[in-house]
Amino acid sequence: MNSFEQEIAEALAATGSFEKEAALKLISVPPDTSHGNFTIPCFSLAKVMRKAPKMIAEDLAAQVKLPAGLSKVEAVNGYLNFFIDRGFLAKSTLEEIAAKGLEYGYAAPNGKVVCIDFSSPNIGKELAFHHLRSTMIGNSLSRIYKAAGYKVERINHLGDWGTAFGKLIVMYLRENRPTDDATLDSLTVKELNILYAAFSKASKEEPGLEDEARAAFTKLEQGDEFYRKLWTAFRAATLKELMRIYDMMGVGFDHYTGESFFEDKIPAILDELREKNLMVKSQDLDVVMLDEFDLNPCLIRKSDGSTLYATRDLAAACYRKKEYNFDKCLYVVDLGQALHFKQVFHVLKKMGREWYKDMYHIPFGVILQLVDGKWEKGKTRTGTASLLRDVIEAAQKKILEFIDEKNPNLENKELIARQIGISALTFNDLKNSRLKDVRFDWDAVMSFEGDTGPYVQNAHVRLCSIMRKAGIERANLAAAIKDVNFAELTDDAAYSLINLLAKKGEKILGAVAGDEPSVLAQYALEIAEAAHKFIHEDRVLGSPEEKSRLFLVQATQIVLENVLDLLGLFPIRQM
Repeated sequence: MNSFEQEIAEALAATGSFEKEAALKLISVPPDTSHGNFTIPCFSLAKVMRKAPKMIAEDLAAQVKLPAGLSKVEAVNGYLNFFIDRGFLAKSTLEEIAAKGLEYGYAAPNGKVVCIDFSSPNIGKELAFHHLRSTMIGNSLSRIYKAAGYKVERINHLGDWGTAFGKLIVMYLRENRPTDDATLDSLTVKELNILYAAFSKASKEEPGLEDEARAAFTKLEQGDEFYRKLWTAFRAATLKELMRIYDMMGVGFDHYTGESFFEDKIPAILDELREKNLMVKSQDLDVVMLDEFDLNPCLIRKSDGSTLYATRDLAAACYRKKEYNFDKCLYVVDLGQALHFKQVFHVLKKMGREWYKDMYHIPFGVILQLVDGKWEKGKTRTGTASLLRDVIEAAQKKILEFIDEKNPNLENKELIARQIGISALTFNDLKNSRLKDVRFDWDAVMSFEGDTGPYVQNAHVRLCSIMRKAGIERANLAAAIKDVNFAELTDDAAYSLINLLAKKGEKILGAVAGDEPSVLAQYALEIAEAAHKFIHEDRVLGSPEEKSRLFLVQATQIVLENVLDLLGLFPIRQM
């Protein structure tokens, strides 16, 4: 891949007129390619050189030594416009894709470790639709960071501890459910979800029920053998369903270290906070004051001795640093938890953990669903949230209807429909900045037109279809490149597509820099649009340029396949 901006800046610096860094900041891409591929204004030099910008640009155009890959430079009204040599770009880009395949654009291993904490659902509940955001943003970031050269530790910090389990235990026993081993082994998360919603309803009529739940969790935390047995069964039932959904979505984790894992590591945190005089009493609670950071006190322990989210997150952070020695630790958690993470990070700072600077909250907006004419977030505790499994099944059904109409004899059509459906849900989630709320509309999400997952998938399918018609099941670029005439790939449609392919590495690093998968989602849309245009304008099969154009089809298919994979989408080959 060529970094033309870097090379142009260096060439301008060699003239003595620009500092390299100053030139880099000024270089931009003109909206009209007739004005070049890169442009730089010379107006900032006018006072220093005591010349009109127009004259400065003309002088520099005559002096600057063009880097390899640029065909010419023009001076126009005080601007220097640089033009890429299309044949050079085609040759250098496509040769590199042929050499590196799916890993084209990947960075070399950098020796750095990143921990990514994502999904992190609560045990005892089914995955709701709103869990999609953390799961798929984290899944995509995990793949992108790996492509950027990091060693990635994917962590599912399960919510398997806390008062919620007191609620489940109270309601389970209140309904006189059997507690023998066989019954507990056959428990389903669906039953637990019903129990949780039932507790929420009952507690509104019986306020004392909340106190019972807190007392039950305190007994659980203190090691009550019977309560631990119930908790273990609740956890196992939930994990079974979670694994099924994650597998269906193509999501994996290296570690399932939930809050309970840190139970025996919390005493050391409490001891250290006491020894450093950081933990004080406030209204019967143990807290760490954070006034100097303009933050509310961080709650560490309740009056009954039970711990809180912050206590467990402090223990988890210290464990992760010791176990993985991370360079970065990301928490992919919704925007509503911003204060919590600020408090936890600043407590670590007060504890003297300088690596607190390497910890980042990766916030995101919520998925909004239309309920009674209003866009709102569903709540699992009130039973109004759509379950993720139901949404996936509905998406699969909608795509299957399309397949039955267009290609009823397609093999494995149920699986393909599900994968396209999941990809559509995921792409709708990732295509915009993660900080934006996502309004979910079935017709928009499942459309094969516009900025949707099916539109991008269709571009990939079209590329694969051309390859199949040419007798190519899987791209073999290393063998095919010898037949390519790169001069045949310099027309506008081919050049626009190749110019996009050349940006893959830059896009990966851009996504990492902002922890923003939407950078790659938008890139996928750009490739899809350019691929559709190329196929439409440049006949591939049966044309005099068939071998060269077919090679570009294969190269584009490989790049698009990998970009879809980095986003966590399934790169479908036919539909």
